[in-house]
Amino acid sequence: MELAIRLIDDARAWDELVEQLDGRLLQSWRWGELKSRHGWKPIRLAWLDSTGHPAIAAQMLFRRVGPLSIGYVPRGPLVVEWAGCTARDRAYTHAVDRIARRERAICVLAEPENEGGCTVLTRASGWRRSPTVIQPQRTVRVAVQFDDETLLARMKPKTRYNIRLAERRGVQVRLGTLADLPVFYDLLRETSARDGFGIHRIDYFRDILEVFGEDAALIIAEKDGEPAAGALVVRFGAEAVYLYGASAARHQRHMASYLVQFAAMRWARERGCRVYDLWGIPPTDEPPEDIPDDQLNVRQGLWGIYRFKAGFGGQVRSYPGVYERIYSRPLVWLWRRLRPMEG
Repeated sequence: MELAIRLIDDARAWDELVEQLDGRLLQSWRWGELKSRHGWKPIRLAWLDSTGHPAIAAQMLFRRVGPLSIGYVPRGPLVVEWAGCTARDRAYTHAVDRIARRERAICVLAEPENEGGCTVLTRASGWRRSPTVIQPQRTVRVAVQFDDETLLARMKPKTRYNIRLAERRGVQVRLGTLADLPVFYDLLRETSARDGFGIHRIDYFRDILEVFGEDAALIIAEKDGEPAAGALVVRFGAEAVYLYGASAARHQRHMASYLVQFAAMRWARERGCRVYDLWGIPPTDEPPEDIPDDQLNVRQGLWGIYRFKAGFGGQVRSYPGVYERIYSRPLVWLWRRLRPMEG
């Protein structure tokens, strides 16, 4: 199979290609633009067959590590045909190698959307499974094309009860603006400290809202005029993705976070989305038994989030994992100890 390689530099053409190949948010043009504001360089390539139709597409991101770089293909590559084809695999890897050399990359990580992407990441072409984990390995996806009552009916009883409890207790939900970002960020910092996870600087969240514009929503819940919970949601194509959420401990008993998610699903539906992605859940249904007692708060927070998300009635989806192509094993070993993947 002869493949022609084309660099895509038009936003609309790229996004149409990504949707055509069933790609999602992290392969979108604007995701690349967002990451370019935070130290990443996007390169968008399409591999075309002899008839000019796309066979493969990949948005590659490169981040400088001193004079060198790390390459990363988030939720890609996207592959139209899943049947194995050695010539196609070689064409993909050859192009990746050429760009990696130009960018002085010590390795390229690929995190495919589905098993189709794995078909060009073969051992014969030098790809290996990677121990590195970047994006969540599983998620919960909720169908949102229904009316409110049907959406509620598809949820677990406790979740449905908590949404109605928040409404009865007077929790108010509204669509925020950039002016509300400091409020949301304060909630996020509180949640980060409580549940033991790191967060980006506030500029990162401001850039999400600016880059995605009307396709981003900052949803704020208030109780008695005080911020109680919030969520940052982004739409691409027929899917909305819940990227970040936060809540105030003093108002948790009012179940504001449940009402925020319901509002986010309605926002997604009103913009033509069929799916609402709750983003990340733990890789297994049960917490491991060997978590130290001093990390119990993290354990409770992580699996508490899982139970929270699972209650909205969606389907669990798993991803294939991460593959890597290494160009300098000693430098990759050192990088794994430092892990400068932030941004």
